[in-house]
Amino acid sequence: MALRCRLSNQRPSRLPPCSALDALLRSDVLSSDQASIIGSFSTRPPHRPLPVRDSVRFKAHEGKGILVTGAAGGIGRATAHLLAAEGARVALADIRSDALDAAVAEMGSADAFPIRLDLADPASIAAAVEAAEARLGRLNGLVNCAAVVVHADPLDTSWADWERIFRINLFGAYEASRLVAKSMIGAGVRGAIVSVASEAGKKGHVDSLAYSASKAGLINMTRVLSAVLAPHDINVNCVCPGGVATDMLREVSVAYGRLVGARPDEVFSQLISSQLQRHIEPIEVARTISFLLGDGAVIVRGQAINADGGDTPY
Repeated sequence: MALRCRLSNQRPSRLPPCSALDALLRSDVLSSDQASIIGSFSTRPPHRPLPVRDSVRFKAHEGKGILVTGAAGGIGRATAHLLAAEGARVALADIRSDALDAAVAEMGSADAFPIRLDLADPASIAAAVEAAEARLGRLNGLVNCAAVVVHADPLDTSWADWERIFRINLFGAYEASRLVAKSMIGAGVRGAIVSVASEAGKKGHVDSLAYSASKAGLINMTRVLSAVLAPHDINVNCVCPGGVATDMLREVSVAYGRLVGARPDEVFSQLISSQLQRHIEPIEVARTISFLLGDGAVIVRGQAINADGGDTPY
């Protein structure tokens, strides 16, 4: 049984953790003089955090060449590691050269190599795809994982911030997808493209309007590209994570902490899945991405798969 109520002048008691979008606003970190929203609480007590499950790894991507953007950290790094363990040859692309080199070194695989990529620059994207083709022989898959976020008042988000966020999160993802798709078509490859969108692209975050809009665009782009590339047997999907324990979520915690006068660690601890009762680990999202890259996902097409522990209902 779930009850809905409006926050009053009385500070609410601590509630069971909820979605990364609403957790801060539905907790005792934020008092009603800082926001007027509809809150909610559950009459059921919180359960213990559910453990991260081990997963048996198979050589599901043996012989495939896959390009992963945003591979220097977080979900991108975890995805590159997993794909390599599953037999793929992986090109790790990112703008953060030192972190990128560290990610490749950590993998310790001759089948993994770094490519410096600036997704805001079409020439850099073209060069990265060309380099990946040259090293991998052919491209069987693409993972669009790179993204940036800016936190600002929704009525004061600058034009420059809108442009930067869209250039990287949407335009860059499109250009990479376009070029990789053309490479696959030219080589007669039946492949897959998976983009990392966000639950923000479905629900929207008040203090990251431009980011939310860019992810909504990515979800729509996925739907259209799926139809366009279907005749070439190229599958296109995206995942919508939330509450993942990454550097980006820690940046969110700092920004929200400033907004409400709370410590970042206090905020971070509440941006968790309400059902898992913990943060989602990057490897858990990576497993979903790996599945969507594989032949077993051929009937899953043009979808925005929620990977947020059950907090997004559609």
